[in-house]
Amino acid sequence: MTRAPRQWQHWQQTAAVPEPITQRRVLRVPRQLRTWRATLLATLVVLLVGTLLLDLGATDVPRPAAAQGAPPGRSEAPAEAVARATPTEAAPPPLTGTTPPAGAPPARGTDRTDAATAMAQRSAPASPGSPATVSPASFSRVTALQPRLRLRAVDPQEVAEQVRRIDGVRFATALRVGKVAVKGRKVSVAAVEPRRFRKVTPQVTADAVGVWQRIVEGDAALTHDTGTRLRTELGATVRAGKRDTPLRVGAYASNGVPPVADALVSIGTADRLGLRGKGHVLVALGQDTDAGEAADRIESVVGLPAEILDEPDTQRAFLVGEDARQRFEPYTYVDMGDGMIQIDSDWVGRNIVSREVPILTGAVTCHRLMVDQLAGALGEIEDNGLANLIDTSDYGGCWVPRHIDFNPARPLSMHSWGLAVDLNVSTNGLGQTPTMDARIVEIFDRWGFAWGGRWSRPDGMHFELGALLDSPQG
Repeated sequence: MTRAPRQWQHWQQTAAVPEPITQRRVLRVPRQLRTWRATLLATLVVLLVGTLLLDLGATDVPRPAAAQGAPPGRSEAPAEAVARATPTEAAPPPLTGTTPPAGAPPARGTDRTDAATAMAQRSAPASPGSPATVSPASFSRVTALQPRLRLRAVDPQEVAEQVRRIDGVRFATALRVGKVAVKGRKVSVAAVEPRRFRKVTPQVTADAVGVWQRIVEGDAALTHDTGTRLRTELGATVRAGKRDTPLRVGAYASNGVPPVADALVSIGTADRLGLRGKGHVLVALGQDTDAGEAADRIESVVGLPAEILDEPDTQRAFLVGEDARQRFEPYTYVDMGDGMIQIDSDWVGRNIVSREVPILTGAVTCHRLMVDQLAGALGEIEDNGLANLIDTSDYGGCWVPRHIDFNPARPLSMHSWGLAVDLNVSTNGLGQTPTMDARIVEIFDRWGFAWGGRWSRPDGMHFELGALLDSPQG
């Protein structure tokens, strides 16, 4: 198949008009992720623009088989055209790929779908500090609860005790929230009692025992966007507070929807940092309890108003274009507010697989429709004696359910679909001159991948699926 000219690819980025499948063996994979409202608006604009282009005689644009649009800034389009589009992705923080999924890897060539294992990529604890100063804590299994009420109190522990006894209240926990300087930047920090507070975090975080053990040991657990913003590696020690107190980054984890703070620490660590925060109480209610009525009862007992918190919205993501929608099942998700999303576990079970592939150590976790092409590209690299050009210790991950740059204001990343992979991360950072060997890029091109090193702001580590192929092209 002859690749589409650059101008077609760029037009397809901004005009996601469905095309019929004329060759079943090739399917262009778009990168535009939209909610239905945005898609409807974009489609109306496209129809108008398309009509104008036709009137102007722009009918000689080639129409490749099953080509579909990708979001701006993510193709081989000329740099001057891409520069006006959506900015490119930043490298993932070091958590990605540093904590492999739990459990023994499957035999090569076999798939293992394990939603709980795959979702565990979202909460990454570092290894214990050396030497470990706290014995391992015991954390039993809990069912996470979504807080519906929040109170601000001078003595949150006392208020939490009172609230727990009120009819309709299922659980209440106290915390203290304030600002602390970390690496010269103000960061909101919540002082919590780990065994209690974990019950009001997302289930995947509540289940990540390593995260809570690090907090017990005196480390901080940062939200993913905070770790990216501070450019802080997992396991690194930073200076925090007015006294430049050493603080180890022990985990990245989502701590609530929305997040309660940029970082979680234990009460003892908060005291060590000199945190002067305000007291809060988060309240989870019984299943049939009306939040407004519960707030009134709480105020009548403790004399404090209770703020009603919105329930998390469930959103829907899909790839633009009729062909892509037929091949790639849309998913529903909850936005965690820290750059991560929680995808419906049933979708994960149907579409995300872990499989061993050539060259890379252990199993990779990717979309089931991409993993064969990834294995094919890596196998060809290995067969050509080029395996030494890929640093297996510098693998940046594949499926990570997140926004671009771990920024909740940005669109969803192709990593959220498991349709992108990052290689040789430390030497191919975002915005840096790529060092990826041209022979590696050429092989990935043949196997239907688009390389981020060609973008206006290079992302040389990044290869994402550009076309579904039965065999390599060219």
